[in-house]
Amino acid sequence: MMSGHGTRDRFGRYCELLDSLTGATSVISDVEPRVIGDGPVRAISYIGTPEPGYVTGFTYGLSLSRHADWGERGCELSITVRSGDVEWAQVPARVVAALRGICPFNPGQVLGYKEPYVGGSFMSSIVLAEPALELGAGSLDLGGEEGGAKVPDVVEIFGAYPIHSSEREFAYLRGFNALWGLDWDRFDPTRAPVAESSW
Repeated sequence: MMSGHGTRDRFGRYCELLDSLTGATSVISDVEPRVIGDGPVRAISYIGTPEPGYVTGFTYGLSLSRHADWGERGCELSITVRSGDVEWAQVPARVVAALRGICPFNPGQVLGYKEPYVGGSFMSSIVLAEPALELGAGSLDLGGEEGGAKVPDVVEIFGAYPIHSSEREFAYLRGFNALWGLDWDRFDPTRAPVAESSW
């Protein structure tokens, strides 16, 4: 269900907040959503953030829908990986474009795809958890004014971490905490799968 917050001013406030929090200037790209009428989906990418050799991306468009699990807040996703390939910054937006309105996008959830997200990597799934970057309290207020009064519009940011399909299956069997407790580099999208011997 649409929330009615799909204004250009709202997107502008969101980008300004993200630019301020990251200390960088974003590159914005559109991703075609599964249902056009549900509003735009955009990838907001930062190259060399939080430091050289990394890329960070945020979604815009998930918070244009609502889910019973979220209450009054909206949600968006972020990703941070150690890579020079900006395509990684667009992965969460592609996931949102495909699944918005179908799944709740809650922390602890594992989402998979039938093929690798980015060339040169075998990872075809993401797991949602706390964001990698410090974002204040983890939420942003995109509220504007209506009739001279401030209207709150709180958006919580969840982190998206790329994982292998075997790790996705492990999470389905054992749960998020079991996967999160394994020893794996959260920021390396080219790492090998966690060995089954460590399960």
